[in-house]
Amino acid sequence: MPITDEDAALQAISTLDTPSTEQKDALHAINAILNNGEPFVDVFELFGYYDKLYFRNLLVPRVEVIWSPRLTLCAGICELSKDPSTSKFTRIRLKLSTPLLQYRPRSDTINTLLHEAIHAYFFITTSWRHSRGDDGTGHGAGFQLLADAINNHGNYEVTIYHTFHDEVDSYRTHVWQCDGPCQTRPPFFGQVKRSMNRAPGKTDTWWATHEAECGGTYTKISEPELTKKQLQSLSGKERAGRQKNKLDGWLKTAKNSSAERRISNNTHVPKREDETSIAKETVVSSSAGQKRPLGGDEDDIVIIEKKTLVECPICIMRVADTEINDHLDALHP
Repeated sequence: MPITDEDAALQAISTLDTPSTEQKDALHAINAILNNGEPFVDVFELFGYYDKLYFRNLLVPRVEVIWSPRLTLCAGICELSKDPSTSKFTRIRLKLSTPLLQYRPRSDTINTLLHEAIHAYFFITTSWRHSRGDDGTGHGAGFQLLADAINNHGNYEVTIYHTFHDEVDSYRTHVWQCDGPCQTRPPFFGQVKRSMNRAPGKTDTWWATHEAECGGTYTKISEPELTKKQLQSLSGKERAGRQKNKLDGWLKTAKNSSAERRISNNTHVPKREDETSIAKETVVSSSAGQKRPLGGDEDDIVIIEKKTLVECPICIMRVADTEINDHLDALHP
């Protein structure tokens, strides 16, 4: 029968009492790397030395270490993967989060590497039992025993949980809000935040409870801007729907409707007689370099609304370009 995590931990710890020459050489190499003053560390090189020093040379043949740009919920993860030749879960992949670790002190990267290496060691020595563990997370007595031994031996800070909350939250840019009673309940107040665009639904383990106790509907209220690649993949119609009308910057809403009526009645507006003539002009806002209404209060300032006149193709009447369709429908049905 497979041994327990505690037994496997004790086997690894016992080698530190009388280290072999290979372990001593690995320790010397590790210290040289950690004391070189560099801000970054080669995790692949370190992993090989740690395997010799702490994990009885069991990891390198079966464990793949990779940086993951998509891992945003935790700093690292150790997962079982299939061996292509046997189609069995005999290989192990150790992933480190590029987004969460790239700007943090390198000590966080090293501690995360050791944390996941401990998981990998137990997967190899205790098989599937470790994935469950006595606490359901794999951080039971065996994990804590080996982590404490490594921390004491090398002055590391391997902890049970190594999630960086601020960094994780910064990547949860897809946000849904529930309109039901749960929107008033802490700690989430009806919000679901995710790093990927996956709406809350039946695949969530908590969904049935939410349906029974709240029953509200989730609506997406926030999402990140599309990347350049994502924008290029959109159809022409989808891209057009995302573009803002250039006229939006010209059209403003008056702050005070009564002030607009007063200015409109008292201001003479010259008109041009060509197709680009101004149909209506009021007074622009009170920003630097812009006009103020004569005799008006500062709070009565309004914004210019400009319209371009076009000629009706049927009756040759000049009509504002934004009203030409209504003109044709009303006078030339």
